[in-house]
Amino acid sequence: MTPDGPSSDVADLLERKRAWHRAQAAAPLQEKVRILLELQRQDLPLLARQRPLRPWERPWEVTP
Repeated sequence: MTPDGPSSDVADLLERKRAWHRAQAAAPLQEKVRILLELQRQDLPLLARQRPLRPWERPWEVTP
């Protein structure tokens, strides 16, 4: 907690989150796609552990 109290912590957190979103929005398309594919690779094992994957959920091999 900061000397200004918890509301200062929350305001700081929200400002850092806004800055991160601005940086993500300004990123080139190639970087956005790379991030999307990485997140999908991370999510796939979690989804596959819960139930069988549906045909449209199976990943394409797009890694160069």
